Amino acid sequence: MDSDQYSLNNLRDIVVPDPPPFWPPAPGVWLALGIVVAVVLFVGWRLYATRKDNAYRRAGLLLLSGARTAHDVSVIMKRVALAVFPRERVASLYGDDWAVFLHESCPRSYFSELVTTDAGAESDLELIELAGIWIQHHRVPESGTPAASR
Repeated sequence: MDSDQYSLNNLRDIVVPDPPPFWPPAPGVWLALGIVVAVVLFVGWRLYATRKDNAYRRAGLLLLSGARTAHDVSVIMKRVALAVFPRERVASLYGDDWAVFLHESCPRSYFSELVTTDAGAESDLELIELAGIWIQHHRVPESGTPAASR
């Protein structure tokens, strides 16, 4: 060997350390994984609960697609209303009171046509559209639970 410390003969290979192991992960990874799992479970639970709570709306829209007369439309809407509103409040409504209730529970639609239309007359597309809007967008009472589950 050369006595000169800066000589190329004195060079040695660089020793590269082993890469860090993948397992077990660092505590921060466990924490992040736990938070992600908790958020995914919470979002999934909320989606499931919302879907379950709105099942009566989907059933009402399905029934509405087969409605032939204005009376059929009114009966379907009454069934949907009974699924979520208290029976004492909805069951006895008809005529103008029924139209007012529908408008109060969903201001997007006005149902004067439902009252003035002959019960046996063919339902027009506009009436079915209004009923669909009401089924999709009516406000649920403050209790938040469907009447069927009480």
